[in-house]
Amino acid sequence: MKYYKITFLYKGHKQDVVIKSLNKAEAIIDGKKINKGMLIKIEEIPMPFEEKLKIIKDIFRAKILRKKLNYPSYISSIRQLAVLIKAGISLKDALEDIANNTKDALIKEVFLKAAEAIDSGKSLSDTFAEYEEYLGGISLAMVRLGEQTGDLVMALESLAQIYENMYENRRKMVKALRYPVITLIAIAAAFTFLILVVVPKFKAMFEQLHAELPLPTRILLLIEKILSQYGFLVLSVIIAVVVIVTFFYKTSYSFKLQMDKILLRTFLINKIIEYSTLHRFLMTMASLLKSGIPLVDALKISEGIIENEVLKNKIKEIIKGINQGRSFAEMVAEQNLVNFVALRMISAGEDSGELDSMLESAAGYYEDRFQDIIDNMQASIEPIMLTVIGGLVLLIALGIFLPMWDLANAAKNI
Repeated sequence: MKYYKITFLYKGHKQDVVIKSLNKAEAIIDGKKINKGMLIKIEEIPMPFEEKLKIIKDIFRAKILRKKLNYPSYISSIRQLAVLIKAGISLKDALEDIANNTKDALIKEVFLKAAEAIDSGKSLSDTFAEYEEYLGGISLAMVRLGEQTGDLVMALESLAQIYENMYENRRKMVKALRYPVITLIAIAAAFTFLILVVVPKFKAMFEQLHAELPLPTRILLLIEKILSQYGFLVLSVIIAVVVIVTFFYKTSYSFKLQMDKILLRTFLINKIIEYSTLHRFLMTMASLLKSGIPLVDALKISEGIIENEVLKNKIKEIIKGINQGRSFAEMVAEQNLVNFVALRMISAGEDSGELDSMLESAAGYYEDRFQDIIDNMQASIEPIMLTVIGGLVLLIALGIFLPMWDLANAAKNI
């Protein structure tokens, strides 16, 4: 999302309005809903200070108070909303019924606020825009699509399907990561215990040698000193770094762009991000095109579901190229968005007039590749884990036993 400052002339006075929107065109539409004056100027601006403070508050609400979206509850609620609307229930009544029957606090809050907003003449997308931090850009994009096309039921059903796929992918990834994460935590706990409990017992003996200690021993003693004397400070610094990085990742475009570039160059993580994002993007594009949305509009809406700025910038360049008269497949190839297999599908679909079907096939292709990555993740991580474990064991063994061997050799020479 971007921020725009729109200047209106109303009754002889200039009035500025700050709008958060996906693009300039939507910002103008939203601005005219707020101010009835004549539009003089619109310009993109950095995130306002008030918004940064709001994000800090949202971070604490989401991370510390653990107020976050529950995928199964949200998927179920969206499907229920689509069913009730299809049955002829008004949107306001449907939202209130679901809110009053759900145990999820966030969904209850969002749906009740949406019902109140609709009662006061606002749209469902207005409330979803307020809760975009929790519901995600895809929710806002799909609801806006439903409002624009007049087929909210279709948009909600597609949204539920997209989130179901996202939840399934996340569940598979968490399951695959569970074993290595638990193993690494156990290793870290055991290493910390050895450093803080076992190493100090040898420390006095090492000091009695009155000789230069081997490098592994000096490293162990240094780690023991840092953890015993500055352990709380180290923990505080780690927490501070996490908070600062999270804040700038959410508030600074340039920082987020650099971090996203790093993530796309990181072993294994890059493929997980690429395959899951492209699967979601291509599937959304297929749904939008099937609904009769023009290609450029479908690209703009689908861009909203992409979180990685590097991939998002590629979509923006594709949109620019299409607006200049170039083909979709040509721009996808130029931006190197997909591999040659998916590119052939897109090119064939564009030539045959069945782009939506080919995009579905390409989405399925990336879903399969994502599944392969998840299935083989443990095999990919195990060599790294074994290297780390072996390194720590070697450090502890050499750090403790080398001085003891030196002591034994010295005793033999007496």
